[in-house]
Amino acid sequence: MKNYFTLLIYVCSIGWLSAQQVPQYSLYALNPYAYNPAYAGMENTLVATGVYRQQWSGLLGAPATQHINAHLPIYAISSGVGLRVENDVIGAHNTTQAVASYNYQLELSRNTLISFGLSGGWLQYSLDGAKLRAPEGTYAEPSFTHNETVLPIGRVQAGAPIFEAGVFLQSKKWELGASMQPVFATKLKENANGNFGLQPIQHYLLYAANTIPLGENLSLKPSVLVKSDLTETQIEVSAMARWRENTFAGVSMRGFGASSKDAAVLFVGFKLNEKTTLAYGFDIPLSSLNAAHRGSHELLLRYSLNKPIGVGKLPPVIYNPRFF
Repeated sequence: MKNYFTLLIYVCSIGWLSAQQVPQYSLYALNPYAYNPAYAGMENTLVATGVYRQQWSGLLGAPATQHINAHLPIYAISSGVGLRVENDVIGAHNTTQAVASYNYQLELSRNTLISFGLSGGWLQYSLDGAKLRAPEGTYAEPSFTHNETVLPIGRVQAGAPIFEAGVFLQSKKWELGASMQPVFATKLKENANGNFGLQPIQHYLLYAANTIPLGENLSLKPSVLVKSDLTETQIEVSAMARWRENTFAGVSMRGFGASSKDAAVLFVGFKLNEKTTLAYGFDIPLSSLNAAHRGSHELLLRYSLNKPIGVGKLPPVIYNPRFF
């Protein structure tokens, strides 16, 4: 069992050390709740978002991520609640997590609201041995064998509880957030019974955005997202222009150092109707992997009820300007 465990640690550490950290979303400015539980309910209505991301298109075993979340306010107790489910596949590795969140929102002034949020949930990791190949293996039908005692034939898995925390400050034009999230590519550890378990690794995120009116129908929203494990740090800077509240386009740059440079991003979006928004982002590769893939694709679909829900005292509209 120890040989098998050692192999798993080696296989998983490759993904963990190669910067596939917290889930990567180029359209992060359209989906702040994905990175911060304190954002739940901050839009004063029910919001649901779905994301599909195909990273490093054309590269065998490249990451593919599916994400869905929903959050809403509870006015009677000045709070917000939300639920987020994510699934990430990298080659033979599959990680799924589901978390529920709660936050408490506090009025600092007529124009400013601060929220403190917590999330808890479960992270499940599996390794599919059927997708692995060994140099001495036999894979011609009908037989399937690795001819290697430490490689699994079927699927092995382990799970662990995960926790997140965040704070989010919102004013009429500014948004500021800080949060802590576990990475998808967790470390493996050996349990007392000889099996393997998961050791979630925390990452720290900072988010800031500002909405700048440029005319009656045009606005500009610059934003920045900083991700760090306190050893390596990656910064993403974006600018999104919005026309008449229903059409937008923007650019981003992810990574500014030799070890963190990743991609330039182009994205566009528009409202399908009063409540539904569709957006698409394309990553132009800039890292050393640029010769091995054709960029990354991301599709986002967002639904907003666009009206207050629930019972109790409604907060002033000025707390939550309509950014989307």
